[in-house]
Amino acid sequence: MLTENVVFPWLNVPVQVDSSFSDLTGEEHLALRNMANWTDRLRTALERACFADYLMKIEAIGAQPPTVPVIKCPNEILNHVRVESVRPEGVDLIVVYAEPSWQIDLCHEWCIGGSDRLLYVGPFLGYSPSSYATIEAGMNSARNYDETIARLAHLPQGWNSPT
Repeated sequence: MLTENVVFPWLNVPVQVDSSFSDLTGEEHLALRNMANWTDRLRTALERACFADYLMKIEAIGAQPPTVPVIKCPNEILNHVRVESVRPEGVDLIVVYAEPSWQIDLCHEWCIGGSDRLLYVGPFLGYSPSSYATIEAGMNSARNYDETIARLAHLPQGWNSPT
């Protein structure tokens, strides 16, 4: 039996553990326990991938405040995301369900392997976690996020931050 909630690293908030999509192997508690070992490198990759997703969204629809929040750098991004739940799969995969404030109509999934492998950041797909590693750039902000940031980071820089 899995715990009902875990504390999400970096945000220090309890989130629901969702096992409704998975056939439990009995090893999922290991993946949940491993969340405490998630690295600073993983956090940086996650922040950069989410920031790239944010930038692609504002570019794609020409969004500006107040329809999107003002986020000027990757280390501000987690303040604009609400983590809804985590889904463990096997010994080391976690799928995180999150709601980004720049895209409230679309739930995000983040797939994390081990303590420092960011496999997927993007729209909810409901795939088996092992499939996320095969999704290439385009739909997967965990790929090529540095190039996206280099190309689009200028977009929110002229916006005033809310007071």
